[in-house]
Amino acid sequence: MFVLTQTEKGSYHENCERLGVLSFGYAIKKQNPLIYFGKHAFYFKRFCKQHNINIVYAHLENAGLVAVLCQPFISAMVFTCRHTVNEAELMGSRKFILLNKIVYSLSRNTIVVSERSKQYMVEKEGVSEKKIRVIRLAYNFELYPKPDPGEVATIREKYSTKLLMLTACRMMEGKRPQVSIEVCKKLHDEGLDVKLLLLGDGPLLEELKEQVRNLKLESRVFLLGYRSNIMDFLSAADILVHPSLQDSSSVIIKEAGLNAKAVIACKEIGDVQEYLVHDNNALLVSSYDSAAEFCTQLKSVYGHTDKLKTLGQALKNAVLERFDISSQLPEYNRIHLELESYGKN
Repeated sequence: MFVLTQTEKGSYHENCERLGVLSFGYAIKKQNPLIYFGKHAFYFKRFCKQHNINIVYAHLENAGLVAVLCQPFISAMVFTCRHTVNEAELMGSRKFILLNKIVYSLSRNTIVVSERSKQYMVEKEGVSEKKIRVIRLAYNFELYPKPDPGEVATIREKYSTKLLMLTACRMMEGKRPQVSIEVCKKLHDEGLDVKLLLLGDGPLLEELKEQVRNLKLESRVFLLGYRSNIMDFLSAADILVHPSLQDSSSVIIKEAGLNAKAVIACKEIGDVQEYLVHDNNALLVSSYDSAAEFCTQLKSVYGHTDKLKTLGQALKNAVLERFDISSQLPEYNRIHLELESYGKN
């Protein structure tokens, strides 16, 4: 198994190599798209030939474009792997929309991580259903670090409050971290003892800091930037507040579940309603007028520790059952068996 990225080698590659995976990075400066993708395609074609690659899983659209351009010139079977639903449309990015159109129209085989993503591609983008396979995200949960009890206690003490909320995401429009701040403001104004931790970086960071200052929430909302010990923060928080509209299959919700932590999220986003059930293993609200609904649901669990624990444990059970790597490996094994059969023919 090989891993090739369009970035320099780093911690991701180190982790892969600990598992016996050979890893490589090929990074070049952004430039004219024809030159940029042309160089990547030339390198990728040579890489596949040099290492006798039989099957390619190209994750995300930049890598997908390189892979589909090389399809006619390599012997490997190429699978583009899509991690989004309608993110390009929501962002209003013509470049992203065009990139999606090129990649998935040229791709002979595409893997998506949710039924909703497949439905969107077929109904909205006109991609042939025959080219699309749904394989859920798979996690080897044994590789996740356990929360550090000492660090968890420190976080809890430093941000002591009756309801400690956490939002962890890329600070960008589609993730809507500003909604979490608005929710904290509304709850605080109603006299509830709440605090919000915001983890992550991105283009909205300075705007969010200004929002906190304008709302005079410096003692209630804390923008902590990127943190590698996400499991400690999830363990310390009472609930994950996730107002994102740009998920195909949210990773942070799975990580919250692994920590048996309650989650409140928006309905009809990605695969949310394929495994989350309102008031059973999560709290679900509309993607419209979200702040008001978030507040209503959060007030319903405010001070109810047992309810939060029940939701968190039910989510953990659902995540382990649905997304553990042992349940998804057979789907990839089917592809590999098909490839062997194809090779014999």
